[in-house]
Amino acid sequence: MQIKHGIYGVVIGLVLSAAAWADEAPKVGCAAKLEAISAELAQAKAAGNKHKVDGLEKAYYEVSTNCDDDSLYAERVAKVSALEEKLTERQNELAKAIEEGRSMDKINKKRNKVAEAELELAKARAELTQ
Repeated sequence: MQIKHGIYGVVIGLVLSAAAWADEAPKVGCAAKLEAISAELAQAKAAGNKHKVDGLEKAYYEVSTNCDDDSLYAERVAKVSALEEKLTERQNELAKAIEEGRSMDKINKKRNKVAEAELELAKARAELTQ
């Protein structure tokens, strides 16, 4: 009989630890978006920023009533695609400026635009997993 109780104890322990782990898993999609808004809302309330609180409460309501994980993911994929095109365009502009022998000032401006596009794209790609 002790063996049965031991096995049940192990099974119950595994179930409880799996449930605890599930609670700790990072949120993604709409749930992550709501969590981020909630955190920002708490900061705005603590800072006494009434206008920001109002805006964040509206955003929270909109996300909680209209957000759907599949649509959110599709929007994020479309954003990544658009930013990839933007990066390619900026890289082409830089290459053209170098080829035409433009001034270093203009070339550096083009390089900065490429760097900005790369950062935007990296951020958008990171959002795909959130």
